[in-house]
Amino acid sequence: MFPPPLRYPPPQDMRNAGIFGEVSQLINPPLKTKFQSLVDELKETSYASYWKKPLGNVKDPIPMLPEGLDPYNTTFGIKTPRKESLYDVILPKEPLEDKTVTSNWPGAQVNRNYCKPAFNPYLTFGCRSHVDKRGIYAKCSLTDDRIANGNANRSVLNTIQSNYLNLKKPRVGKVLAPTDNLNKVPEGFSFGILKTAENIQDCLSSCKINPEREFLRKCLSHLNSIRKYLSSRFPAKFFNGLYLNLKYFDTNKTGCLHKEFVYKLCNSKLIRLDPSLIEPLLSKWKAFDGTNIKYKCLVHILNFREPIPDIPHIPDYPTDCIELRTTYREMVKPGQEINESRMAGIPSGRFFDLDYPITPEYYCKADRICLPQESDVMSCISPSIFTLLHVNHRDMYAKRTPEVIKRVFQAAGENFTDEQFQSIWNEAEKHHSQGWVSFETFRQALYKISNSC
Repeated sequence: MFPPPLRYPPPQDMRNAGIFGEVSQLINPPLKTKFQSLVDELKETSYASYWKKPLGNVKDPIPMLPEGLDPYNTTFGIKTPRKESLYDVILPKEPLEDKTVTSNWPGAQVNRNYCKPAFNPYLTFGCRSHVDKRGIYAKCSLTDDRIANGNANRSVLNTIQSNYLNLKKPRVGKVLAPTDNLNKVPEGFSFGILKTAENIQDCLSSCKINPEREFLRKCLSHLNSIRKYLSSRFPAKFFNGLYLNLKYFDTNKTGCLHKEFVYKLCNSKLIRLDPSLIEPLLSKWKAFDGTNIKYKCLVHILNFREPIPDIPHIPDYPTDCIELRTTYREMVKPGQEINESRMAGIPSGRFFDLDYPITPEYYCKADRICLPQESDVMSCISPSIFTLLHVNHRDMYAKRTPEVIKRVFQAAGENFTDEQFQSIWNEAEKHHSQGWVSFETFRQALYKISNSC
């Protein structure tokens, strides 16, 4: 008896699965077998030395890479030649080899390895056409030599028209020179302003690289070469003596000495400093004011045992090319003018012009209080106090009695006597053909009378 073959477990029926159907599997995962547990322990043991935290560094920040690989200085792929122009990339001097199979060429005959000489591949079958007596008219159409030579669009023209086209219109691949001026200038002469060759990096970026960044790299390279030279020539205690020598000549105890004196003393110690490359670095660390140098900072950066202070960030592109504006920031920035103009287009509500509310389709009368079909996006995102209290526009334009209107406006903070209220009421009655007064018409009348006083 042979053991049954190993099979995968039957797939689960996920036809009626919901968003909470796999919670039980996540809470109670299946137990690992002894073999799986053994494999996991072996993997952890073999990778223990690889994951060991080195002194002064974090654990491997980029896993799944070979041990000893420098992820910051190692690059993969073919390096793009910087001096290669865009023209050479699009139209290379050595064109790529055409690897098209011969059988895929137009008009090519398939070789089926028939027996020869019984089979002659040059024979033609069928009835010959009266247009082409050779019987190979279709093959000539597919392999027309005039297209390859550029003569397919030639036509018979008049001599005057032909001379005019040759004089006014350039031929393909030829320079238009009606006055033959190329033969009247020296060999290799070019017209126009000579432009530098465009490389690929200039085409991919709209702004030039910040020149200060490249200059800073040059300064750091000079400082690194000096530190490397001093590491092989002087011991570590030499820099403490250099600092004490400079401090001895600082009689004013300001921590600064004149740059010419500092350079002269460094030259006596066989330390050659380039002022044009060292002074910009000292200015970054605020150790150089144009004439005096803070000698403590200078000795610190020359000491190969001490790390270089942090350098302020220099962007890759100038600040004029960096634009961090977004549509959302422009929308919410303070100090914008409020646009009080009416919005264009058709409003979302289609029942504003009716004298009475109509129950929307698929709704009942109870839904008319919030007018779901007459609301817009703004009322949903930022509801007003009227929307929160279920007050719609029909409540503002409904007919009201004088007692109700007077009580509501007095509760809102308006104070007026009976004579003032009657005058405002008479003004509000003029807004309606039948003399009805609503909250909105009374507010307009109150605003008109208060401005006239």
